[in-house]
Amino acid sequence: MPKTPHIAGHEGHLTDLQRELIDRAARLGRERFAPRALSIDREAVFPFDNYADLRDNGLLAIGVPREYGGLGADFATYVMVAAEIGRHCGATALTWNMHVCSTLWAGFIADSLDMTAEQRRSHERHRAIHFERIVKHGKVYAQPFSEGGGAAAGKAPFGTLATRVDGGYLVSGKKIFASLAGAADYYGVLCTLDVPGATQRDAMYLAVPADAPGVRVFG
Repeated sequence: MPKTPHIAGHEGHLTDLQRELIDRAARLGRERFAPRALSIDREAVFPFDNYADLRDNGLLAIGVPREYGGLGADFATYVMVAAEIGRHCGATALTWNMHVCSTLWAGFIADSLDMTAEQRRSHERHRAIHFERIVKHGKVYAQPFSEGGGAAAGKAPFGTLATRVDGGYLVSGKKIFASLAGAADYYGVLCTLDVPGATQRDAMYLAVPADAPGVRVFG
């Protein structure tokens, strides 16, 4: 079977995993995404059919570590696959990027952070839940960070607050933009723990179910 042309061009420098995943994305792009791209852009609709294909081909879990059932792609591999998808449907690549970021932050990026033993145990427990939702149930995450100020750039605490309540947190606030808004199953919300004198170091990343009471999407 002839190889599908893809963005990486000459393959001599690719790992086996990179070659396999880029080729998988190239075939999906050529056969599924490209034929749908014009109508997606013209009608300004979310590419739900493309996400079903991504889910069926394991690409929602590209950034999930192998020990959690994902594909375990590193950053370079993920970027090349994203670029390949973007050749065929920009809307799919852009939104998929934001979903995958939720796995990278919880994965190898978090592994590089300096945590106490207690913090590390808590993180391991929570990211196992996060990864399972994606690997076993095909859930999609959005990343509503922007509030219109300097918080997303680390210059101020997020205005969205998380208050401790029985069983978890009550999140209150407003974000001004999020790729995947209205289509995601969970919103990965950056917020500030509601404590006296809160600073940027009190930032939290909480997964809010899209169907949670009080969640509203405008626009």
